Amino acid sequence: MPLRITVSTALAGLLLALSPTLTQAQANAQLSNLITQGRELVTAGNYAQALAIYQQAAQLDHRNPRIYSALGFIYTQQKQYAAAAQAYQQAISLEAQNPDFFYALAYNLGMTGENHGAAAAYRQAIRLNPRYASAYQGLAVILARLGDSQTAIQTYRQAITLDPHNWESYKALGILYLGQGDQSQARSALEQAIQYAPRSANVQFNLGNVLIQAGDTPQGIAALEQAANLGQQDGDLQLQIGKLLLAQKDYRAALSAFQRASRLLPTSTLAYTGLGETWMLLQDPLQAVVAYREVTRLAPNNPEAFYNLGVALKAQGRKWEARDVLRTSESLYKAQGNKIGAEKAKAAMRN
Repeated sequence: MPLRITVSTALAGLLLALSPTLTQAQANAQLSNLITQGRELVTAGNYAQALAIYQQAAQLDHRNPRIYSALGFIYTQQKQYAAAAQAYQQAISLEAQNPDFFYALAYNLGMTGENHGAAAAYRQAIRLNPRYASAYQGLAVILARLGDSQTAIQTYRQAITLDPHNWESYKALGILYLGQGDQSQARSALEQAIQYAPRSANVQFNLGNVLIQAGDTPQGIAALEQAANLGQQDGDLQLQIGKLLLAQKDYRAALSAFQRASRLLPTSTLAYTGLGETWMLLQDPLQAVVAYREVTRLAPNNPEAFYNLGVALKAQGRKWEARDVLRTSESLYKAQGNKIGAEKAKAAMRN
């Protein structure tokens, strides 16, 4: 689950960096003017210009940790995570007892894949502020990423103790329990997440997955259909929902999910493949041909796409067209050195 440095949290720290105390302490009119400009630009979301302003401010006062913290915040908003981490490290070198600096450093290290460094920074933030719920949550994300699921679960539990309404921690906890095969704990955690975030499509999707794995198929399908309705603009989610519904043989609901996915992700071969497979199961090879042709257009070197198209053409009674397409599939399989695939395509031509 991705974490974030929220604008409200970061701006609170940033406003502290821009406080009158700082400018009076420096007694520098030019620095004060730069800081005022920087504040206004950040508030307006003009990060490129704000960055230039704070870089000038850092040249005038290179001993002020708050200026480097402001630079780190701006770099984070621009997704320049390595530069942001460097800025926060500079801030920490000047003010080593600030837990917010360590939290921000950890977030940016995590975004660059430096997971061990991120874990160490989150732990330091917690040492400095033992009630830092967001730091526990961030640490749990990193621990899960490092494969330490059990400690991640314990850490999420600590985050929830400090912030009982944090639905994202409940959701992540549910996913971790699901990965361990503990459907009961997963269901409990995800139901808690829904209590605080009833309109989260992702939570509904994960709950549906848990319910199906636990054998409660009707409730699971209902949760998946709810997720599909809530996440109508999320193509990746629609694709995942379609796959699960298809596996549960709810073909009409799966078809709707794949259709949404194909509209939202017009270059997704997976979406059109899902459509083709579903149409075939609904015994409508004409529609399947349309979907599989789109797959071959998007992936002209994919032998499986041509195989599926050939099978759909045969089901429609277009045997000569099917034979040509299946020959293409066989050739592509051979080019890949896939003897089993080539034989499969050849067998389809004979049958």
